[in-house]
Amino acid sequence: MNILLTGCAGFIGYHLSKRLLQNNRVYGFDNLNDYYEIKIKKDRLSELQQSNNFSFFNEDLKNTISCFEDIQFDIAINLAAQAGVRLSHDSNYRYLDSNIIGFHNFMDYCVEKNISKVIIASSSSVYGNSCLSPFKESEKNLVPASIYASTKLYNENISKIYSDKYNISLAALRFFTVYGSFGRPDMAYYSFCKDLYSQRKFTVFNEGKMSRDMTHVDDIVLGIQKAIAFVMEFNSSNFEIFNLGNANPISTLDLINKLEVITDKKAIFHFQESLSESSITHADLNKSKNILNYFPKILLDDGLKEFHDWFVSYHDI
Repeated sequence: MNILLTGCAGFIGYHLSKRLLQNNRVYGFDNLNDYYEIKIKKDRLSELQQSNNFSFFNEDLKNTISCFEDIQFDIAINLAAQAGVRLSHDSNYRYLDSNIIGFHNFMDYCVEKNISKVIIASSSSVYGNSCLSPFKESEKNLVPASIYASTKLYNENISKIYSDKYNISLAALRFFTVYGSFGRPDMAYYSFCKDLYSQRKFTVFNEGKMSRDMTHVDDIVLGIQKAIAFVMEFNSSNFEIFNLGNANPISTLDLINKLEVITDKKAIFHFQESLSESSITHADLNKSKNILNYFPKILLDDGLKEFHDWFVSYHDI
């Protein structure tokens, strides 16, 4: 298959590309922005470019897509987004550029090129604090706790309209706290590990009582592959939302304790309050299991060890 993948140099995009390149042609699209250090994005990209089945285009989705003129895509996958819930006030425009304007440009491109199979990345953050745990895709009246989460809920709502209006088979995937090798340095598990090794004092939000449904990136990639198979089954309008998680939340303090054991270091931290955080994320996987046959396999202890082994090698510790 010919696959259009935005955000290919991102954490999930990199791992998904590696898996898809085994049997497909991947056309990767990424603006390599500086939200976190660009080096790790370029290192991911360098590995992907070793494959003859990978083509890369360094463009920004906030601009109209102008490449791929002669390519007929079998499916388009949108992972590109401005991530993170704690951007400073003067950086909120990034959410608008990537998650609203960029998203519309992506969907409009799919319509223009008659791409009728589409997958978009959403987030567990859309649930906010408005739902009982575990979170079900059928929950109504969601109240996200951040601008980022609001843009992701907007993406879901708009993609449903595109699906109905333009006869697109589309799956929106709500990812739950993805971790693993080549991960995002801005995420807690990664930054905690860096601070443990440097023995820096770091911030823990909301007394460390928040819990996250941490999901290894290999399980996420498995879920995306199953979603690809699902959307390819339909030749008419079809829209579904799926949770891709691990269904086993862990508190921030317990996560820190596990990292202390793995690194053999003692954490030094202080507490700070944050109003843009959900108190818990916890995936109900019944729908994903029943329809996608999605069953996460990687236990947190095993996944953290895999990340740690990569971390010490990558950072030459």
